[in-house]
Amino acid sequence: MTNVSEPQGNALTLEQAFEQGVSLYQHQKKEEAREVFEQILQLAPDAVPVLQVLAVLDVEKGNWQEALSKLDKALTIEPGDGSLLFDKAQILLQQGINKEALEIVDSLLSVAPEHQDLLTMRQQLTAAIGNVGESRRTAKYQANVQSQTANAIDAEVQETLTLADKFFAEGNKEQAKQLYQAVISVAGDEPKALLGLAKLQLGDENFGLARQTLRRAFDAEHSDNEFFILLSHCEIKLGEYKAARDICRQGLKHWPDNSLLCRLLVQSYEKDANWLEAYRIALEFSRQHPNDADLRYRLATASFNLLRSRHNFTTAAILDCQKHIETASGLAKEENQQRLSLYLAEVLWYKGEALASKALLENHMQAFPDDIEAGFNACFVYRTLEEWENYYRTNELGLACGRRLRYQGALPQWNLARPKDDIVLVMPEQGVGDEILYFHNLKLVLENSKKVYVACDPRLEPILSRAFPEAIIVPIKRIDHQDIDIPKAVMDDITSWVAGGSLAAMCYQTYGRHVYQAAYIDLSQAVSEHWQSHLDAIREAHPNKQLIGLCWRSGLAAATRNIHYLIAEEVAHLVKQFPNATFINLQYGDCTKELKKIAKRAGVDVLQLEGLNLRDDFEGTAAVIKHLDAVITAGTAVHRLTTAVGTPCHVFFAGQKDSDYSKPQPLYCDNEFGYFYPPMLENKYPLLESIVRQIQKS
Repeated sequence: MTNVSEPQGNALTLEQAFEQGVSLYQHQKKEEAREVFEQILQLAPDAVPVLQVLAVLDVEKGNWQEALSKLDKALTIEPGDGSLLFDKAQILLQQGINKEALEIVDSLLSVAPEHQDLLTMRQQLTAAIGNVGESRRTAKYQANVQSQTANAIDAEVQETLTLADKFFAEGNKEQAKQLYQAVISVAGDEPKALLGLAKLQLGDENFGLARQTLRRAFDAEHSDNEFFILLSHCEIKLGEYKAARDICRQGLKHWPDNSLLCRLLVQSYEKDANWLEAYRIALEFSRQHPNDADLRYRLATASFNLLRSRHNFTTAAILDCQKHIETASGLAKEENQQRLSLYLAEVLWYKGEALASKALLENHMQAFPDDIEAGFNACFVYRTLEEWENYYRTNELGLACGRRLRYQGALPQWNLARPKDDIVLVMPEQGVGDEILYFHNLKLVLENSKKVYVACDPRLEPILSRAFPEAIIVPIKRIDHQDIDIPKAVMDDITSWVAGGSLAAMCYQTYGRHVYQAAYIDLSQAVSEHWQSHLDAIREAHPNKQLIGLCWRSGLAAATRNIHYLIAEEVAHLVKQFPNATFINLQYGDCTKELKKIAKRAGVDVLQLEGLNLRDDFEGTAAVIKHLDAVITAGTAVHRLTTAVGTPCHVFFAGQKDSDYSKPQPLYCDNEFGYFYPPMLENKYPLLESIVRQIQKS
């Protein structure tokens, strides 16, 4: 086309001018658009597209004749143009010139007999001229054409889907993706195409996009079960566990026997670490699908994690867990069988079957030597069996897997071969009781290095500052599942570090014993005298009686009849066996109800010392323990504090199934005696009577 000259001197082609006019029209600037089109028409009077657009603008303003005039002029230039004829027929129809319009429509239908808009117009025109029969025939023909067209499209869609599915199955994912997208562009939100596309997106681990794709066609009442399965899978992968559960439950209303939905519902609780619900749901579904290997595996996993996370170490819970593990192992694939064997090894250790546990763990370690977490688990079994070389070797693996200590320093780890001018940081690990234990070996570091920082629980700072004045105490408040945060000034000063629990291994390897120094706590005179006066008053009120401290469980909410602890009835039995003793409460945490029950059953009170904070005041508690005749305790921080003070400590432990609790075993420190009993022991009364006899002999 020729160029159009503008006032500014810029050249604009007629095509560009036409596009500008169209743009103005689309932006509702119709008068400006008309001006542009009319200017074009002045330069190119035979421009058919311009005549047609101006005709449309005339119609919009009701200028019917002007519109027809422009279309007729365009038809003289391009007499057979179907678009022009269609526009003219529409204007004639609106003007009521029906016969002439019908002639045009029929001529166009001879070329395009299935054109839906032409058929609609013919139905209207024949009805308008009174030919009702012809109008009905046209409507019927149009309906048939629509049906055939829809069937043809459906057939083409199904053929395309079949081919796409074939490509998908053969691994030709890009071709499959293109076909699924082609179907969606033609047929809209076709569920099968969206499902296939979502599967491809899941294969690429694009879970967010897959969820969006599935949601486009998801209907809680009518969707295929694959939508429920894949959508809940996406929600789990995206961490939306509640949403996943809602979808699973909706799906199970329609397909209550669908095992995949059952598995996903259990998995949503597993990912949430809600082991109680995971166990409850898995147990229900395993009864429904007794031979489903995955559900059985998930039931065993939930049972195991429920056991250890809630410290639910009861005989019934242990046996129940063992049963679920063994049932699952009979159905599981090899990979899951390995994991289940580790579960079983730990459960057997709880039961006191340490040798069987050791065999399972060593078989696993031989097959998977790089599984350091399993190696660390073995250390507990080696400790039970008193295989000390193996114990200390595998205990160090707890550092590598982060189970003992959440800290990875760039500096070297300290040992006795390090230079004597090292500046060392002793790191805390595990619980406060473990810290008290490894301070028995702190002198090893102090005597073999230039300067020592000791990170510890803030509650232990007063004790350590007095016991080891040459050390620099760094109180650290630790948060579960977070790395230890050591002050920068300390980190900038040190040249090496050591985990506190590693000191015992050095002591054992060098001196053949587990602790370098027995009692190490040095009480302040004021604190010691304060609590001694309290205890002296009790001795005066209870002449000729031993004062014995008593702690029967950890501070955790212990399960009823936990294998590691005592319940109130058992404590009452212990108290009754020792009429020549007065018992002092060392049980930290809320134990008011238990003390009342003990008093009711035993007929005497376990005395509580007013003003003593057993949870947080370790120096005051140590002073009380120092002035007692003995302490009877479970394996808690009270046990460790008693040995660090040097007071005779009688501690009961779940050991092996053939453990003999009638013979106390000397432990690490002076005046430390262990009473090991079979973990599944139902009646602990003989154990308690044995402890009483030993104390009365001393």
